[in-house]
Amino acid sequence: MKIAIPEYNERVSPVFDTSQRLLVFQMRNRGLPTLLGSEDWCYLPVVARANRLRQMRIDVLLCGGISGWLARQIEALGIRLMPWVAGNVEQVLDAFVAGRLPDRRFAMPGSWGRGHGWRFRRRGAP
Repeated sequence: MKIAIPEYNERVSPVFDTSQRLLVFQMRNRGLPTLLGSEDWCYLPVVARANRLRQMRIDVLLCGGISGWLARQIEALGIRLMPWVAGNVEQVLDAFVAGRLPDRRFAMPGSWGRGHGWRFRRRGAP
């Protein structure tokens, strides 16, 4: 499984649509994630981001805020989306691997408990 996380200063970037760097992890032996690399997204147009994730064969995207239309594009490509995540990338990744997301500690301010906010979304899910 490949996991992508937009990163800014070692934290999950607050807005996926404007993120400038993407980290890509691969689940390895014993379920431990390994950093495959990073990609500079400074010049990648927002409209091309969903297709780039597909080209990279990303299975899961953990991110902060994301526009509704981009979230729908990503989900339509079969990529699992967990939006409204905040915190240190390493800690968020560890929590995801351990099955501890969603968790209030990693929710963006104002996103917990709102009908439109914090939830693990899969293709075809409400």
